[in-house]
Amino acid sequence: MKNIFKIGVLTLSMIGGLCSCNDFFDSIPGDQYDLDGTFANKQKTEQYLNNVYSYVPDETRERWPNSGSNMGGIWSAGSLETNITWSWHITNEWTAGTVYASSDWIKYWYTQYYKGISKASTFIANVDRCTEANATERQVWKAQARALRAYYYFLLFRSYGPIVILGEDALALDTPLEDLLKERNSVDECIEYIANEFDQAAAELPVKYDGTNLGRFDRGACKAFKAKLLLYAASPLFNCNKDYAEIVNTDGKQLFPQDTSKEQEKWETARAAYKEFFDTYVPSSYSLYKVMNDGKVDFYESYRQMTSGTYYANNSEQIFIRLADHGDHTYELTPYHGQLDDGSVRGGLGFGTTQEMVDLFYTDKGLRIVEDPDYKEYTGIPTSEFYGGSDYNNPQNAGTNYFLANTNKTLKQWANREARFYVCITFNGSTWINTVTNAGKITTELNVNGNSGYNKAGHDSPLEGYGVRKMAPMDRNAGKHCANLLRLADMYLGYAEVLSACGQYGEAMKLVNEVRARAGVPGYGNAGGKDANGLDYIAYPENRNDVDKRIRRERLIELSYEWNRYFDVRRWKVADMAVGDDWIYPSYHKGGEGGEIHGMNAKADPPQFFEKVVTETRVFAKRHYLFPIPDNEIRRNPKMVQNYGWAATESEQ
Repeated sequence: MKNIFKIGVLTLSMIGGLCSCNDFFDSIPGDQYDLDGTFANKQKTEQYLNNVYSYVPDETRERWPNSGSNMGGIWSAGSLETNITWSWHITNEWTAGTVYASSDWIKYWYTQYYKGISKASTFIANVDRCTEANATERQVWKAQARALRAYYYFLLFRSYGPIVILGEDALALDTPLEDLLKERNSVDECIEYIANEFDQAAAELPVKYDGTNLGRFDRGACKAFKAKLLLYAASPLFNCNKDYAEIVNTDGKQLFPQDTSKEQEKWETARAAYKEFFDTYVPSSYSLYKVMNDGKVDFYESYRQMTSGTYYANNSEQIFIRLADHGDHTYELTPYHGQLDDGSVRGGLGFGTTQEMVDLFYTDKGLRIVEDPDYKEYTGIPTSEFYGGSDYNNPQNAGTNYFLANTNKTLKQWANREARFYVCITFNGSTWINTVTNAGKITTELNVNGNSGYNKAGHDSPLEGYGVRKMAPMDRNAGKHCANLLRLADMYLGYAEVLSACGQYGEAMKLVNEVRARAGVPGYGNAGGKDANGLDYIAYPENRNDVDKRIRRERLIELSYEWNRYFDVRRWKVADMAVGDDWIYPSYHKGGEGGEIHGMNAKADPPQFFEKVVTETRVFAKRHYLFPIPDNEIRRNPKMVQNYGWAATESEQ
């Protein structure tokens, strides 16, 4: 009788049906495998591994994040970064506070990643049966599956907190019930297991894959994710979080560590992991991506290309990516441009961004808008003195126009900002990035009667009067893309964070300055000194509070719209900040990730359009720091305990 194995997942008692994966990974269709036949054949064995890869999230699939094999998330629209225009989107439930442990979609990632984990375990347990492949090939395949399993555990951990660690064995559906009913492991147990898995996988993998193996785990990616995992473990959400002291298993085991004598040790452990990564791989394997123009770094093009989602063969900043067709996302980031039929420049800008995010970016002096005396703020409806008048071009390259001369479509506030602002934000009157069109340079108008405003674009017009531009390619019809799931700038800023926690403020700011230099933003240092671009240093107080503020602000800008903010503000435990501190949230914003959200008056034309108004009110409660454990898991398994503040239904909250 053939050995046919259907994969069960923990207490879910579900068949682990396969996601269809992107066309870079050729998977086996169906939800059951003839293990004897699969692992007797090299091609089928490789296909099985590719199927394990199919659970790597395509984070760009944010419009339908829990549909089929998309494996996206709610991370942009579930934070203050983005408001997705379409009312049916699931993030509207999340930000309105109407999601419960019993909500259908809350279990999607919980289920899917455990499926991926079980399939990885099945592969690890059976790959050595593939005698058509040599021992070295099998060893590398097994290490990839181990890295994937660790990665999926990490993704579960960051959303749900301490989870159930299954260990080495994949669980079949005929496993006795008592073996399926497992309790949650503690934070420390989860971290130790996942970190060891990354280390074990790294030992058997090549240092870095070349272009023929894009999207696969290599040694560098393992070590990078291990460091980021340990950063999470040291962060306030998971490290001596008193709010979670009472979350204990049925046997009384505490799930969140409370021993303050070991609090600092976790920062030092994270520091060691980051140091290992940088000492080993930077700059030999990875470096910040830079575009040179006349012997100088082109700040705008460097950041635009790095974050465009387009794969560049010489891009040594990418550590781990998901290759995919981003047709949907590029449509979502491209304005409607109603006067044009050209599909390369006409889309549906459903991904709006908030005034809070617009105000986050620095001016060209590297200052916050509240610090720059040349920044012109107003209240109510602005008078003509606040309008942009002349063309405003890239100071490094006059051929890159940010907005054209006009009297009433733009604001002076949108001039003289840092390069990353123009990469990330589409504002009223801005010049679209693709200028090689039949119509020449295209001005995007987001006011109600503009070419991309509500009266022409309807629900494809951003409700805040601003759109997300980052990751939009010049041609909306461009081919294959990639989602940057981890890149070197993230590692620079994570390392800076742990160095600050360990009292190494000067070393921390040197790393921040590497990121700022690529963006053309003046670095931090002693007054009178010059940064790598010859710009005057910005002085800063050398204490942890002030250094951390600057590191956090840099992460929020550099990694904006790259699915980090959602988790960063949570692990920092600032997502319920009562009143904005002008570093993470502007002072006019109250409620952290909740409260009143602001933007332009998108249902009006200038000058009324420019009035800053409340566009939405969101809910953030302390329970929203973590997803709930799905209610069906709680009900099925008497050993499973729920996260802080969650209940199955509204009446139980």
